[in-house]
Amino acid sequence: MADLKIQELGKTYPGGVTAVSDVNIDIADGEFIVLVGPSGCGKSTILRMIAGLETITTGELQIEGRRVNNLEPGERDIAMVFQNYALYPHMSVRKNMEYGLKNEGLPKAQIAERIAEASRTLRLEDYLDRKPRQLSGGQRQRVAMGRAIVRDPKVFLFDEPLSNLDAKLRTQLRAELKALHNRLGATFIYVTHDQVEAMSLADRIVIMNHGVVEQIGTPMDLYLRPASRFVADFIGTPAMNMFEGKLSADGGSVLVDGGHTFGLNTPVNGSAGTQVVIGIRPEHLHRGDGHDIRLPLTVGFVEQLGADTVVHGTLNGGSEALSVRFSGVQMPETGSIIELGCAAENLHMFDVVTGRRLG
Repeated sequence: MADLKIQELGKTYPGGVTAVSDVNIDIADGEFIVLVGPSGCGKSTILRMIAGLETITTGELQIEGRRVNNLEPGERDIAMVFQNYALYPHMSVRKNMEYGLKNEGLPKAQIAERIAEASRTLRLEDYLDRKPRQLSGGQRQRVAMGRAIVRDPKVFLFDEPLSNLDAKLRTQLRAELKALHNRLGATFIYVTHDQVEAMSLADRIVIMNHGVVEQIGTPMDLYLRPASRFVADFIGTPAMNMFEGKLSADGGSVLVDGGHTFGLNTPVNGSAGTQVVIGIRPEHLHRGDGHDIRLPLTVGFVEQLGADTVVHGTLNGGSEALSVRFSGVQMPETGSIIELGCAAENLHMFDVVTGRRLG
């Protein structure tokens, strides 16, 4: 297994298009790191630079203290699992898994032992003589993972491996991936645009935006204390409610459009009238009185999700969108008003210009 050090990593393509800029990540031996962000944010480019499939324009990449910038992919002792499986269609599962090992010149007995162990781990024993076309999508992805496992690499790289699967199968394979990581104790670096995958799999998440790192932290770090409006908006379903407002003279409250005042748990420095953004997660809003902040929600439409109900509408019938997530089944009528409240400690505040967290 191995640790990685990514220092001031950058990638610029011909024509001056910068895909990644000044990325710094220290990845511990055996850690499960997930790179997440919207399409085009640079996460797959970073993964491909680690793999050696993209050249590094600036910065340095080290694996176990060894600089690998100019090493060929085969010299880096990594294995990569792709979104489209990348299996040889004319080969059986067994031959797909043993192909790389034969090229390395391993003895037949060692190859057979590694394939048997990987097959047991991934429950592929009954499919070793089948061709990829005879397998389901989930089984093909297990074969792709098995082909990586048998090589016993220092680092495993995953490029959106579950994105082609249906929702139920993605949930199942997420659990299997997490169990696989725990069993192998290997270093996993995983790319996805799906925040649920990121939150459920990662030891730490790296959130990317326009080629730069917005924040690195545990899933709960990012959920409870997002470093920017972008992170706050990206993590959480439904997205965080956001309201623009002005800071009071004493820095202890914010007045938002419609005349509602948000009292802050801790005053912040800033001149009176400073424009800020207040954020509240839908699940931190609750019915009734007894809260630091009270917000009337005019019901627009309701999503019945079974275990939960999400109610969308506006703040006091105005133009400010407001959503709340209730436990269980709720049946509010369109146009009705629900009195909501939240604790001041659950407020998030961001600079309206930079988007960075305040306080």
